Amino acid sequence: MEKLKHLETILTPDRIDVFLRLGPIFYLVGMLGYHIQEAHYRDAVHGLFLLGDYICYWLAAVTVLAGTPFDVYDNDAFRLVAENFVAEYGYLPFLYPPTYLLAMVPFGLLPNWLSHILFFSLTLGALALVGRIIWGGWKGALIACAFPGVLGVLIHGQNSFLTAALFGGALAALGGKRYILAGILIGCMTYKPQIGVLIPFALLAGRYWTTFITAGVTTVVFAALPALAFGPEIWLAFLEQSKFAATLLDQELVGHWKYLSIYTGLRIIGLPDQPAMLAQLLFAAGCLVWVVRLWWSDAPFELKAAGLVAASLLASPYMLTYEYVILAVPILFLARHAVDGNLMPFDTSLYVLIVLLTLLARVIAEHTGVPLASAPVLLTMFLTHRYYKQWEHGRAGVAGTIRPPVSSPAPGA
Repeated sequence: MEKLKHLETILTPDRIDVFLRLGPIFYLVGMLGYHIQEAHYRDAVHGLFLLGDYICYWLAAVTVLAGTPFDVYDNDAFRLVAENFVAEYGYLPFLYPPTYLLAMVPFGLLPNWLSHILFFSLTLGALALVGRIIWGGWKGALIACAFPGVLGVLIHGQNSFLTAALFGGALAALGGKRYILAGILIGCMTYKPQIGVLIPFALLAGRYWTTFITAGVTTVVFAALPALAFGPEIWLAFLEQSKFAATLLDQELVGHWKYLSIYTGLRIIGLPDQPAMLAQLLFAAGCLVWVVRLWWSDAPFELKAAGLVAASLLASPYMLTYEYVILAVPILFLARHAVDGNLMPFDTSLYVLIVLLTLLARVIAEHTGVPLASAPVLLTMFLTHRYYKQWEHGRAGVAGTIRPPVSSPAPGA
C-alpha cells in the first residue's frame, strides 16, 4: 500500500503530460521499426508498402474495382488475388460485411502506400477529434493518441481507430443530446457487429428511443447500399463465408493468445471448448445485467458510457488485442468524471496498471501461457463500478441528511 502511495506522488500531472506528448512519437518510431524488421511485407514487383491486415482491406477494394466483388468472399479466388501481390505474406481472408467492403472501395483507387497512410491518418484523426469532444479540450486528443493500444493498431494494420471513433463519437453525441447523430454513428458500427451486442439493451434501458430507432434505420440502409451496388447475392456470399470465420476461433487457426476474451483465456489454461464457451456466455449475461442496471439508473452519463464500452469488449469471444485502443474511450469518460472532483484513492495507480497491461498482456500470454488479456478491460469495468458506488453512496448520503427547519425571516429582512 505504501508503494502505491509513493507511486501516486511520483505520477504528477506534469509528468503525465510529458508521457501524453511523447507517447505518439514512440508509437510512430515503434511502427517504423517493426516495418523495417518485417521487410517481407514489401513486394518488389508491385511496390507494396502495407502493414498487417490492411493488405487485406486494400486488396478487397482492388478486387471490387476489377469487377469481381464476389471473389472477395470466395476464399480460393481471393487467395489468388493476394498471391499476385504479396506471395510471401500468405493468405488473409476478408471477413467483414459488405457494408465495410463498399466503404473501402475509394481506398482501392489509390496506390497501396498512399491508401495505407490516408486510411490511418483519417481514422486516427477521427479518434483524436472524438477524444477532444469527450474531454472538452485538446488534452482529450492527446490522451486518445497516447493510449498504448494505438501502437497495436498501427502494427497490425487494423481498423480499430475507426471503431473507437464511431463508438466514442456516438456516446459523445448521446451525452450531448444529439440523438439522431448518435443513432447514425451506432448504425455505422455494424461493419463490426460483435462490438455492438450490448448497445441496443443499453439504449432501451436508458430510454433513448430516438437513437434506438435511428440506429435501426441506419443499419438497414447501410445493409441495402452494397446490395444495390453489387447485387443482393453479395450478402449470401458473406454469410456463406462466415461459416469459415467461425472456425478461426474454435479450431485456433488464430492463436488464442491473440484474443482478449474470457473464452480464449480459459482455453489457454486448458479448459475444453464447450465449458469455456459456456463460461463466456455466462460472463456476457452478467455484463448485460450490469450494463442494463447502469443505464437504467440516474448515474452520471460518463459512467454509463464507460461501462458500456468496456463491457462490450468482453461480451463477445471474437475480440482480439488490437481492439485495446477502444479502451481509450472509457478511460476518457472515467478520467473526465474523476477530474470533476470525483478522484478516489489510488486512481492514478489503477490507470497506470491498465496502460501497462495493455502493453504487456498479449506478450505475457504468448510467452508464459498466463492469460492476462482480459485484465485491462476488467480493471476498467472495476473503475467504472467503483465510481458508480461512490456516486450511489453520495446520493444516499444527501437523501439521508436531516435538514434543519427553515426559520421564518425576521420582520423587515
